[in-house]
Amino acid sequence: MTVTDAPSDTSLLPLTPSQIEGPYFRLGAPRRESLIEPGITGERLLLSGRVLTPRGKPIANAYVNFWMSDDEGNYDMLGHHLHGYTVTDADGRYKMEMIEPACYEPRQAKHIHVKVQGVSRMLTTQLFLSDDEGRLRDRWFLPELEINVQEQSNGTKYGTFDFVIEQVTEKDNVTRASLAGRV
Repeated sequence: MTVTDAPSDTSLLPLTPSQIEGPYFRLGAPRRESLIEPGITGERLLLSGRVLTPRGKPIANAYVNFWMSDDEGNYDMLGHHLHGYTVTDADGRYKMEMIEPACYEPRQAKHIHVKVQGVSRMLTTQLFLSDDEGRLRDRWFLPELEINVQEQSNGTKYGTFDFVIEQVTEKDNVTRASLAGRV
């Protein structure tokens, strides 16, 4: 989902739906702008977007952590290949270069796992590629989690997705500094 306009005072952007984490998330992934490393094969995809509040305000310094299978459907369980995080800029923008992951059993869709956190609880979700027909058969697919994938003239794919997350409130058990840090 890409959010083009900020909502009016009476309407709010819908929150990005949460999804299952899956069994392959690993702590300790490095901060980086690209998941492409020597030995990584597959069709390249540049994903970018923003992290926003429901009121459309950008969230700076939000963590956006990605992990996915390789182009054969395998996950790295020993290191952090195809796993890493980035931090949003002052305008809530992020970008990550990656490959298009493969589909694997029992899933029907190519998907990218993501964890997002600003001054908020952690959002865990999955993103689906708009040009993958298998997404329509996958039991976890939601249209709200679809990356709009386009192909550039050089053959590289790019996509956009904006995350909308709720920040902490006075009802949460957090410090005054945490409350002051939200936008």
